Amino acid sequence: MPRVEFESESIEELVRMAQRWVAGFPEFGADETASQPPVIENLEEVLARIKSPASLQFLREVAGATLAGEALAVDDELRRRCGLPSRGNFVGVQGVANRTMRSRAGRDLVTWDPSARGYRMSPEDAHTVVDTLGPPGHGRDKHRRTPM
Repeated sequence: MPRVEFESESIEELVRMAQRWVAGFPEFGADETASQPPVIENLEEVLARIKSPASLQFLREVAGATLAGEALAVDDELRRRCGLPSRGNFVGVQGVANRTMRSRAGRDLVTWDPSARGYRMSPEDAHTVVDTLGPPGHGRDKHRRTPM
């Protein structure tokens, strides 16, 4: 079986390269029912789609921990800051952020670090979260900033 490889600096460039390559083979025919590839949204647009106050506070907390060089552990104090009952399940709070990010930007926003036993995000994402939502101390969504 033949193998084709593409290399690029961004996912957008990679998709354009693959589309141009496929377009060069009309014998494969275009599937008229196929939808266009999803538009990759930037992080600010994804954050604007997240409505859960607990998830927004969780993202502020992960961003703050990441910028401090730490991982965010889930404990009763974090649950309280996110407005959740102590000892409650935390999976849904983290899942809202990652499902939204995955469906809109094609990647996870928050990852579990098993060695640190806590959540992290990339430093670039952490800066964007703080710039968009405010730092962890801003509370449950009442000081949310809107993207420019």
